[in-house]
Amino acid sequence: MTIQHATFAPDGKSAAAPAKPFRLAMLLPGLAVNVAAPIAIFKGLEALGMAPVWALAAGCAPPLLANLIGWLRTRRIDAAGFLIVASMASGVVGSLLTGSLASRIVTDCIVGCGWSLGFGGSLLLSRPALFYLIRSLVAGDDATRAEAWNELWRLPVFRAAMRTMTGVWAAVYVAQVLIEVAMARMVSADTVVAVAPLIGVACTFGLIAFTRLYMRSTRRSLERAGLAWPL
Repeated sequence: MTIQHATFAPDGKSAAAPAKPFRLAMLLPGLAVNVAAPIAIFKGLEALGMAPVWALAAGCAPPLLANLIGWLRTRRIDAAGFLIVASMASGVVGSLLTGSLASRIVTDCIVGCGWSLGFGGSLLLSRPALFYLIRSLVAGDDATRAEAWNELWRLPVFRAAMRTMTGVWAAVYVAQVLIEVAMARMVSADTVVAVAPLIGVACTFGLIAFTRLYMRSTRRSLERAGLAWPL
């Protein structure tokens, strides 16, 4: 069976321009603004003597500014940048509540709960968080790719995949918080502070790997049914 690849216009008709092929270089601007710049600002200001909590707050500026500019231009929020800002802001709030950035156990739990509530709560919305997060990565500012991604939502298999993956992300962040709380009751705070970041990195990479595999499986399911994957 030959699969016809096409994109669709908002009125349901076939669009003239196909989506541009995905390239890793498309991720670089987002990574620079949402990851590299916040880390550089945080570390730089901390090295200059600024209180860590305020250095962390200042690190929110690049993704927050990028989201504001993007909203003014396209009336669309960058999901990846929004999640980065939410995570860093949660760290700032947790640090202010505990009185010290060194109180990482409380801060990490607040951040983990925030991420879990964000992903889990989005399941109550018309489209879950993973739909927007993945779109921001595979489409970027390419309107053609974004529209092709949006059109996939009309497929039940795709909708189920987005909701399943979002639920898994929420569950993993809950599990991460529970593990850290359990460790805090069994070992010293210093041990928890040292081990918790490693657990967080492992969970994040595990979720990324799971998402890639699940998306590949979803694509194969659609193609076996004779449906095109436009990206």
